[in-house]
Amino acid sequence: MKICTISFHCCPFSLLGGDGTGGMNVYLRELSSALSDYPEMKIDIFTRVQNPKIREVRHFSPQVRVVHLKGGPERPVDRTQLYGSLPEFYENLESFIFRERENYDLIYTHYWLSGLVGERLKEKFNLPLVHIYHTLAFLKKVVLENNGTEHKCRIKAEQHLARVSDAIISSSEQEMRNLIDEYGIPFSKVRVIYPGVNGKIFYPFESCDIYQEMQYREDDRVLLFVGRIDPVKGLMTVIDALELLKRREFPLYDKMKLIVIGGGRKTIDLPRSDEFVRIKRAIEEKNLRGKVQFLGSKKQDELGKYYSAADALVFPSLYESFGLVALEALACGTPVIASRIGELTSIIKEGENGLSFSPDDPSSLSIALERFFLNKSSLWPKGRIHQNVANNFSWDKTATETYGLFKKIIRKKAFLTTIFPPCESPLLV
Repeated sequence: MKICTISFHCCPFSLLGGDGTGGMNVYLRELSSALSDYPEMKIDIFTRVQNPKIREVRHFSPQVRVVHLKGGPERPVDRTQLYGSLPEFYENLESFIFRERENYDLIYTHYWLSGLVGERLKEKFNLPLVHIYHTLAFLKKVVLENNGTEHKCRIKAEQHLARVSDAIISSSEQEMRNLIDEYGIPFSKVRVIYPGVNGKIFYPFESCDIYQEMQYREDDRVLLFVGRIDPVKGLMTVIDALELLKRREFPLYDKMKLIVIGGGRKTIDLPRSDEFVRIKRAIEEKNLRGKVQFLGSKKQDELGKYYSAADALVFPSLYESFGLVALEALACGTPVIASRIGELTSIIKEGENGLSFSPDDPSSLSIALERFFLNKSSLWPKGRIHQNVANNFSWDKTATETYGLFKKIIRKKAFLTTIFPPCESPLLV
């Protein structure tokens, strides 16, 4: 079984926490690695060149290779600005297939930009198309008042992909219901397959060598935020909640510290981020200097130490398709204080492995933080929090279900044949 995986804007080798990188990178790497356990599985991941030093073919494993193709500027570019580079990327991908005489059994696309490229390949080579959105524009629009950063074609493209894909993988039951309700696609077309967590990387660390970097004191109460510095991730909610605790003179406020991981390189990428600048300004205005420390992005295999060293992960997202970061923290035995959204409402067990609060509501979060630090001892111990995740989420399980879906679709030999003329497709090639 040979799979043509398309991840146009997101390279599996990119540093986590930068623009357009994070859960999707982890998903690609971990799932591809787990699928390699099937001897007959071969995977090519096609992505755009973002670094002139990383181009052409790089092997991820003996069965998985990453193919870098020209598609726009050979540097990191905001994904909302990459739509115009899709035709160039598609032409280079098609040329690669002909040049290498590749014969794929299925196209597997990640995010709407990749999906549009996949649709053209589906038409050209009469192959089945399986798509995973990762995030949905119409749901982000609901939670963000200013949705002007999204490309104007995105919602139209996502609706289009719902019609032309042979199958859609959803990371949660709620996302599946939203897709069916919004786009009127049949229930049988959507398959819920949960992401996993890598137990070899995420487990409770007994000792951590990162306390000096965190400027950690023995009696500190450490909150950890991991993710992109993006309005939808809700970091400003945490800043506002800290200010409320300060005003209320919460007894443990002086010992509280917020560590932020993400946003790219600390001294290069963070200062260029509008959201980072906005948050730093708020920290100054609210007189929270010394409360918040930005460490920049970290490699995935380093994150376990930070999760383990924190008292809790705070997960304030306004919208998530799943929330891998929360799962990783729990696998390290660290409680999670999370927005009451999506699949997190079932993963976070109130008062046992964490607490929840109303999204985009600093007052609700401040109350949850008070409850957490005053009642932390009543939560499950680290070992039980870890085991609960280990028993229910693994990339091997994700790979088994994904492999089964691929096999079923390939065997059908009756792929959807709804092909739209170029003038009707959001991708003009």
